[in-house]
Amino acid sequence: MGLFMKRSVKSAMDKGKLATTYALTALCALLIAANVGAFLFFPKVAAPLAIVLSNVVTVLLMLVAVRPINSLLQKSFNDKAKELIEKEKEEQELREKLTALENRNRELESRIDTWAQTASVPTNVNFTFKVETMTFDKTGYIVKEEPLEKFMSDPVYKLSDKRGVFDRLSKWMDDLAHPGNKRVLYIGKYYIKASIGIDFTKIKFSVDGGSLTFSGVRFTKLNDLAIDADPDEVSHCWLINDEQGYITINQNDIYREFTEIYARIRAEEADKALENEVEGLCEHYTAVFRSNLVERFPGIGFCDNIEDSTATWYSLKEHFQDERIYPVASNMFLMADVLSGYIDIQDK
Repeated sequence: MGLFMKRSVKSAMDKGKLATTYALTALCALLIAANVGAFLFFPKVAAPLAIVLSNVVTVLLMLVAVRPINSLLQKSFNDKAKELIEKEKEEQELREKLTALENRNRELESRIDTWAQTASVPTNVNFTFKVETMTFDKTGYIVKEEPLEKFMSDPVYKLSDKRGVFDRLSKWMDDLAHPGNKRVLYIGKYYIKASIGIDFTKIKFSVDGGSLTFSGVRFTKLNDLAIDADPDEVSHCWLINDEQGYITINQNDIYREFTEIYARIRAEEADKALENEVEGLCEHYTAVFRSNLVERFPGIGFCDNIEDSTATWYSLKEHFQDERIYPVASNMFLMADVLSGYIDIQDK
């Protein structure tokens, strides 16, 4: 039977298994030939019975030969199918890797093209330099308690606007319920945290003969620094009733807008006071800084307003290497740095 197998079947089978199949088929063929020869050489057997027996034996032999051949073919095809599946998986993985590499290559080519286009554009680099000499950090509470009468006629607090019938009735009823004095109580937290230093990008100079005049040599607030909010922070603005020492909080809606305005104004006053304190500190260190510079370089001067000046002013950062400016500018940097260290030691 193996002699009549197609080439595609033969190619799918292993050589050893194919040889086994051939051997079994040849054995079956020999048995069939022996069967036929036995009946030829023993003619005494009845012819009808011989034909039947010959056919039966032939069928049995063919069944015996077909079963092992079929089993071998199935096993061989299963093994070959597994190999084909594994090869298909490997080829699929290779195709996926190839696709990924092609996509990566396309992305890199796009990046290179983008970089090439951006690199061809002229670059303008502006250097900025600031020296931070100190950090101003202040936190506390403001507590104020004032009589309500002070604000009744002040239009800023809106109490004088409440002249309608309903407003007057509501106030009259509140006075009946709380006949004592009324006071506003404010408890608010203030805080500020800012860096102070010299912004050298704002310094300019002019040359008049042999003297140098500088503008912008001053300490200023450089940045407002972030402050972590305190979850336990207390902030209240209440209108309280004082009835012969018995204190209660007034909940009448007619005074709600007043307490909101009062709290906002007090908070703005605190912020303004802190900003003034920062400005005063900057003015103090500016005076000290300039005084030390004049001691080192007696010929220099300072100008705080150059809008009306007829002199030509130059940016310090653009002429930093000028031999006339370099010694003064270097000392400015050095003094600002030393001042920063001195203030840190004083704070500790």
